[in-house]
Amino acid sequence: MDFFTHLVFGALMYLLLLKEVTLDYLFLAIFFSILPDLDVFLTPLKKVIKSNYLEHRGGSHSYIVGIIISFIISVVRSLIIQQPFFFVWIIGLSFYSLHVSMDLLTTTKIPYLFPLSKKEYSFYVEKAGSFFTFVNSIIFLILPLFIFRLFAEIFFIQLYINIYTSFFLIYYFYRILSKLLVSRTLDTNQKYLPGLLPFYFKLYNYNIIGNEIASSIEKKSHFSKKTEEIKIKVTLSSQEKLFYDEAWKLNKKTYYFAKWTLFPTVIREEGIFTVRFFFLETMMHTRNMYIQYNFDLDTQTLINVEQGSGHIQIKNEPL
Repeated sequence: MDFFTHLVFGALMYLLLLKEVTLDYLFLAIFFSILPDLDVFLTPLKKVIKSNYLEHRGGSHSYIVGIIISFIISVVRSLIIQQPFFFVWIIGLSFYSLHVSMDLLTTTKIPYLFPLSKKEYSFYVEKAGSFFTFVNSIIFLILPLFIFRLFAEIFFIQLYINIYTSFFLIYYFYRILSKLLVSRTLDTNQKYLPGLLPFYFKLYNYNIIGNEIASSIEKKSHFSKKTEEIKIKVTLSSQEKLFYDEAWKLNKKTYYFAKWTLFPTVIREEGIFTVRFFFLETMMHTRNMYIQYNFDLDTQTLINVEQGSGHIQIKNEPL
C-alpha cells in the first residue's frame, strides 16, 4: 500500500476512534502509521549487513518489530516530553500494527511475525501500491485547501472527514468480501488477483504436467459476464524443461521477486532459449514487469538475466 494511503487512513482511524479522548497524539499516530515504510532508508545498510530483511517490505513489516520499535520510541518520548509511557506505547503499537495489517491485505507478501518466524503472507485483497487508493488519498489531502475556504465551519470539516472515513471502510470491506466470495469457488491451481478498480478481478490458472505448461489469466467483473483471457500452452523438450526448472529456482532465490505470482512464457530463437516470467501483481492494462533468463543451447549454460516490462505474449508458440 502506498505512503499517502497509510498516512490518510492512519489519520482517519485516529479521528474515528480517539478524537473524543484527545487530539494530542494525532501526529504521533500518523507517524507510526507510516513508520514501517521508512525502511527504504535502510537499504544502504545492505552493503554492510547482508540481509533480505533490510529490503522494503522486509523485516520492518512485522508485528513483533512493531512492539519493539514502538516500545523504544515511547520510552525516549516519555522521558523527553513527559508524556505517559504506556499510552504513547499503545498508540504507537496500534498504528504501527495498522500499517502491517493494511499491507497484509495487499498482493506483496510480508514477514509479519519476523524475527519469530520468517514465513511471509498476504491476503491478496488489494493491489500493492494501488493507484485507485493513491489517487483518492491525494484528493483527500488536496481538496480541503479549496473546500474549507468556502465552508470553514467545524460541521463541514467533520462531515468531510466522516465521508472519507466511510468511503475507505466500505471500500476495504468490499475488497475483502469480493476476495472471499470468489476464492471459495476456485480450484487448487487457480489464484485470485485483485484488479486495478474495485469491481474487477483476475483469475490465474497454472498447470504443469510433465513437459507441458498451460497458463491463463481471465479478467472478470462482478457486474458483467464479459471476460478477457490470455491463454498460453507450450510443450518443452527435455533440455528446455531443465532450463525452465533452473530459471524457476533462480527466481525463487531473489527475495523480492520470489514474493510474486509468475506467469511463464518461453521464447525460442536461434541458439537461445529464453524463459520469461511476468509478475502478475504488477499488471496494469495487460502490461507487466518481467524477468527473463537467456540460455545458450550449445553450451547449455545461462547467458544472462534481463528485466523489463511489456505485454504478455509468446513468440514462436501456438496459443
